[in-house]
Amino acid sequence: VLPSKEANLFKQIVKFYETKQYKKGIKAADQILKKFPDHGETLAMKGLTLNCMEKKEEAYEYVLRGLKYDMKSHVCWHVYGLLYRSDRDYRQAIKCYRNALRLDKDNLQILRDLSLLQIQMRDLSGFAETRQQLLMLKPNNRNNWIAFAIAQHLHSSYDLAGKILMAYEGTLEGVPVSERYEHGEMLLYKAMIQEESGALNSALESLDKGSDQIIDVLAAKEARGRLLQQTGNLTGAEAVYRELLEMNPDNYNYHTGLQSSLGTDPGSEITPDQRATLQAAYEDLFEKYPKSTGVKRIPLNFLEGDHFKAAVQSYVTRFLQKGIPSLFSDLSSLYVSTAKADILEKMFEEAVSSLPSSDKLPWCQGETLEEPAVYVWALFYLAQHYNHRGASTKALEKIDAAIAHTPTIIDFYLVKARILNEAGDPKAAAIVADEGRSMDLADRYLNSEATKWWLQADQVESAQDTIALFTKDGDQGNNLHDMQCMWYEVEAGNSHLRCERFGKALKLFKAVAEHFADIQEDQFDFHSYCLRKMTLRTYVKLLRMEEHLHGHRFYCMAAFGLVRAYIGIYDQPIALEGSKSAVSA
Repeated sequence: VLPSKEANLFKQIVKFYETKQYKKGIKAADQILKKFPDHGETLAMKGLTLNCMEKKEEAYEYVLRGLKYDMKSHVCWHVYGLLYRSDRDYRQAIKCYRNALRLDKDNLQILRDLSLLQIQMRDLSGFAETRQQLLMLKPNNRNNWIAFAIAQHLHSSYDLAGKILMAYEGTLEGVPVSERYEHGEMLLYKAMIQEESGALNSALESLDKGSDQIIDVLAAKEARGRLLQQTGNLTGAEAVYRELLEMNPDNYNYHTGLQSSLGTDPGSEITPDQRATLQAAYEDLFEKYPKSTGVKRIPLNFLEGDHFKAAVQSYVTRFLQKGIPSLFSDLSSLYVSTAKADILEKMFEEAVSSLPSSDKLPWCQGETLEEPAVYVWALFYLAQHYNHRGASTKALEKIDAAIAHTPTIIDFYLVKARILNEAGDPKAAAIVADEGRSMDLADRYLNSEATKWWLQADQVESAQDTIALFTKDGDQGNNLHDMQCMWYEVEAGNSHLRCERFGKALKLFKAVAEHFADIQEDQFDFHSYCLRKMTLRTYVKLLRMEEHLHGHRFYCMAAFGLVRAYIGIYDQPIALEGSKSAVSA
């Protein structure tokens, strides 16, 4: 045990560490170690401080020395765990924390740190056990109740999780005005647990009972509509979704809910009677919300024949007149139906034929003449239409006609690049995309598009020169890595693979894997933050998303590229750019 003077100095070391005044912490530790060179806890704290100063070897050396001199100190074991945690070696960190708890089983800080590691590693049973211990030690802390409920929820103990939240509610004598939002979030989270457990009526009762206390009215309405639908109360669900559409008539999720409430499944075939019901419902919605794009667009999914033709003619007119480039992207999902694709083709061909002579769209009545730009946007649509259907020659004819008519619209060059690439000429595609980029040098999206086409044409140097225009000080390598620009790393890696530059490909694909490791690591800060802010539903969604993180397409592409690169190295070890250093890269 240190004398009082040195004991106060040791407390200062801890304070300096917490306030990130590392140099002062080292100075204070050295003062103690001059008199007590074998004091284990001071050695450990000095090692922890050195670790924060990027001196890892010295840090481990001091901490191990501290443990050597004081194996029965929970502080030394805790610090040893913190070192492992900083190196992302969570399994070893958990072992150290458990050793610390054997020496001080009720230490709140160590228990909290252990629980963070357990949820990070998805040790759900261990997490539940630790959170229960924290709750028993400090039952007057709201976060301990909520965290224990989350632990049971994630462990699929829905009934127990609900009982914990109800027990916590029972301890409240009133909700302060400053905590109304947090309390409302807890009520919504309780309804979420009940919904997932299958207790749908209980979830509805919770929402009704807490309606005056829930601040997030929109989330409560969405949950209520969903629950009414699942319990078979379609009339009630329809009323809720109509209320939601009044708030936002362009939210497609609300439209999906309304359609399901009307007895149809938006993802499957519908009967003529169901189609008539939907048509009547959307005619009514159109009268209420005439400016809503969603109300006009969604019927195109279920209408057929002449009804579809009339609706799509009305829909596309505004896009053509206003020159909105995203029209084809908007309608491309309709191409699963050959009949609808044929109607669109005939409709736009008639428009392209009639506009030059009459200045009118063939389906528009009246004397008003169209602007010349309508013709060029109809050509633009047809070019994408034919490219989608595999008619590259016709697509090129249409896009060339559009460019000849109005050569200043950049979107035309990007579409021509895509057509050329899909026709099998990536180099010509890159040249056209770069021509479009040169028309607006301040547009980062155009720069990225041109870079992508250069990479697909295996012109890596041109791609690097292009993207360097938008990177800090032209240092595109480090800058893109810091920005986690994965699309570039994947495309560049695939280009190097095609050119058998396996070392460079490996480096880029490994960079993508590092990004995903960072993303997984970044969730660590949210374990305590979300409990403090009571964003419980979002927190659970985050945890579930992280569990499927490695199914992301960029990770899969990078993993596939890594495998191909390693196979290439094995098959052609000498071809690796003439040096062994490329393999180690």
